[in-house]
Amino acid sequence: MSDTRYRINTLIESMHDARLSRRRVSQLGAAAAAAAAFGAAPRFAAAQEASPAAGAEITPYNGEDVTITYGFWDTAQEDAINAQIEAFNVHFPNITVETQIVPWAQYWTQLQTAVGGGKTFDVFWINTASLPVYASVDALLPITSIVGADGIDPAQLPSALITAYSWDGVQYGLPRDFDTIALFYNKDIFDAAGVAYPDDTWTWETYRSVAEQLTDADAGIYGAGLQTSWQENYYNFIWQNEGDLLDDTLKKSLVGEPPAAEAFTYLTDFFTSELTPSIAIQQSNPVADTLFPAGQVALLTGGSFRAGTYAQAEANIDVAPLPQGKERATAIHGLANVIWAGGESPGAALEWVKFLAGEEGETILGESGATIPAYSGLSQAWLDANPDMNLQVFIDAVDYSRAVEDPPVGFQWQIAIQEVVIKGWNGEIPVEEIGPQAAAAADAVL
Repeated sequence: MSDTRYRINTLIESMHDARLSRRRVSQLGAAAAAAAAFGAAPRFAAAQEASPAAGAEITPYNGEDVTITYGFWDTAQEDAINAQIEAFNVHFPNITVETQIVPWAQYWTQLQTAVGGGKTFDVFWINTASLPVYASVDALLPITSIVGADGIDPAQLPSALITAYSWDGVQYGLPRDFDTIALFYNKDIFDAAGVAYPDDTWTWETYRSVAEQLTDADAGIYGAGLQTSWQENYYNFIWQNEGDLLDDTLKKSLVGEPPAAEAFTYLTDFFTSELTPSIAIQQSNPVADTLFPAGQVALLTGGSFRAGTYAQAEANIDVAPLPQGKERATAIHGLANVIWAGGESPGAALEWVKFLAGEEGETILGESGATIPAYSGLSQAWLDANPDMNLQVFIDAVDYSRAVEDPPVGFQWQIAIQEVVIKGWNGEIPVEEIGPQAAAAADAVL
């Protein structure tokens, strides 16, 4: 058995239980999208064993007529990506880029199945948690040749994300965007109640008090909308309470410690007090995707990637900084474009990735208003695209942002935590057991 095949099989065995966690969370509906983010480890086809060694150079594109596929999940960014393709074809008219959109809830499972079958996207979106999983088994091509003097200047991109998209010192991806978390709010609900809009003086106590004040059961209005998303919800509160997610070894979870346990207690109260849609309601009506933009929720902690969609919603939506705990904190993340090792046109794929990471491609992305481009100095284009919302709060949040740790096992440890959190918010386990049980579940994976 080859070394690559051995490592693949080892990953499959070690991640078998993640499938069970994913199915359980999916049954709860409200967390289906996040739960589907990580299924079983990819079963790579035999051809993958012939993938280039780390650091090997990709044969340059020579101008031939080729078609490459580009996989991603966000339909809100389709127009921006089509504009990028149009601009790219001015430089490379013989490269046809075929977009393939797969919804988030199916994206990771479909990607892994496709790789296992020996045919997947030539270039595709990846997140920081998944990069180690794919890079460690040679499923991705290194892109070191386009980073540096003759390509993309890494100084123009967030250093933390440059590091996150490397593995064993080899660069596999370049960040396309970044996002932080803030507090969206429905101005009409606030105006009708005569309540002042959120601002940077808000604390946890303010958030809870105003959520209660704005909740109107008879009118079907919830004061707050607490998603089951770890990135957009409870991680931020754990950090604000001076807590951490993992220890320095990345092998032990700290969500059972008092800072995290207190954050879980605080958030659970929103559910028990019926200030947020219940888990049962969120099964068929995801709060961020349906209830909030429909005007049934007053307050929502959410990512900057939702701003473009909310700017087009019927509800009158604006945004403020997250309420502050013992300290300010927000999650920061960013996606990258990577190249599949089994593609037939790696040179053309490399040119596409280079264009997307460069100033021209990133400018188009920012001007679309869909997400904040990672390229330095281009955030203003994103702000200008959504002038009616105070989106500067997302840019300012970078100063107190924190990145989620990414152990080599991928992010099934986060799904294990999420599964327990959902049980707690659904009333299946006592609130005081959320932290300890979540930590034990994560440790079993780590």
